[in-house]
Amino acid sequence: MKRLFLQKYLLLASDLFSLTFTYWLSIQIANVLEPARLHRFDTNHLVLVKALNALVILAMFWIAELYVKRRPTWEELRIIYKQIIYILILDFVVISLSRSEHVTYLFFFMYWALLFVILPLFRTFTIRILLHYKLWQREVYIVGTRDTALSAYSLLKNRRLMGFQIYGFVDIDRESITGEKLSVEFENKSFPLLGLKDLLEKNKTCEIVVALDSLEMVRNIDKIFLMQRNFMFVSIVPDFDGLPLYGIEINHFFGNEQLMLRLENNLNRRLNRFVKMFFDYGVVLICLPIVLPLMLLIGLLIFLEDRGNPFFIQPRLGYDGKTFGCIKFRSMHKNAEKMLNTWREENNIIYQKYVANNFKLDNDPRVTRIGRLLRKTSLDELGQLLNVLKGEMSLVGPRPLLARELSDYNDGMFYYAMVKPGITGMWQVSGRSKTSFADRCRLDTWYIKNWSLWYDIVILIKTIGVVVKRDGAY
Repeated sequence: MKRLFLQKYLLLASDLFSLTFTYWLSIQIANVLEPARLHRFDTNHLVLVKALNALVILAMFWIAELYVKRRPTWEELRIIYKQIIYILILDFVVISLSRSEHVTYLFFFMYWALLFVILPLFRTFTIRILLHYKLWQREVYIVGTRDTALSAYSLLKNRRLMGFQIYGFVDIDRESITGEKLSVEFENKSFPLLGLKDLLEKNKTCEIVVALDSLEMVRNIDKIFLMQRNFMFVSIVPDFDGLPLYGIEINHFFGNEQLMLRLENNLNRRLNRFVKMFFDYGVVLICLPIVLPLMLLIGLLIFLEDRGNPFFIQPRLGYDGKTFGCIKFRSMHKNAEKMLNTWREENNIIYQKYVANNFKLDNDPRVTRIGRLLRKTSLDELGQLLNVLKGEMSLVGPRPLLARELSDYNDGMFYYAMVKPGITGMWQVSGRSKTSFADRCRLDTWYIKNWSLWYDIVILIKTIGVVVKRDGAY
């Protein structure tokens, strides 16, 4: 309990420091950019307003349980930004209606823009410090020993910032295993196996993850209620594999223990498709002043190397299964197709290796000197921005399919045809060329089922990291 108290208030102190530091930094920047206007303001009034802002933000964080509950990093960041945006809008409305002379719009936008960056960074830094001194760890016990328990283990094992340490598994059908020293193995690791009575003797601040299949869940519902009464944190990993769960609507019926889940097809809504399209055009147009000179330079370098067309246009399957010309900067020699036919006829070993590796080679001799650099940095993909402007592609979406890949996509083709293909997507941020085609289909299908604008933003941010690290590039 003492550790939980320490964790909560150290994290709260970190957020308070972030808010104070952001205010101070905004004042310094505004003082440089608008010294004449800033000196006319009543700084005491400004301090009071920002102090109230800070208190409201911390209160909303507390209500959202951001100091107690452990969530995946991107989900926690979404909740943090959601709370900040609420206060930002309120702050803007108050300033606009009051026509306050105590704050400039430059200071206003500077403060909130910096807060979006500084607060999450300070939280992450604080959590890493706590992890280093072993103050952020939380004991986790997984209830279950079958496939659902293995899925729960896979979900939690690499979530370092959540601080979860798996101490053991629980066989819910056994009362006690004290003295038997039984263990369960997952991925070549051995964990103690406990009975229900053994679990109930553990610290009440443990995280209990119930990972039972549907029949086990129904049969042991009374035991799950018992765990809920004895522990502060009880989570359930439901056996809903394949269902579109993001944005799912839960309907409770008064006086009944049953609930109804309403599944959402987010990209089937006209408004959501418009939001996605607006986001695509907005990001491309904002980036165009930076990207356009780079694209012109790349095109010139390709042309100077062999006097060929800088672009490579290949038929791909897009929205509603229609074919479109996918535009990339050409990274291969002009006679690449002829070289491929020569392999097929004269060097079948290389050709078979090429086919087996999903039509890719580590050191493909058809790739030009400039092309090799473009592929390593993924700059050959920039040509697809033209497809986005033409309305044929999206910034984020499933990888555009070749006709030969259609048969391997199986049932996923139904989902694939619902959206525009993307320049980047789940596949690209999950290993790219190291990922099997089956995993690629699964990831694309998951993205389409669970689309949200937040996921598009997350994937774009993760793409930057992948490109910088050159992860999975050929």
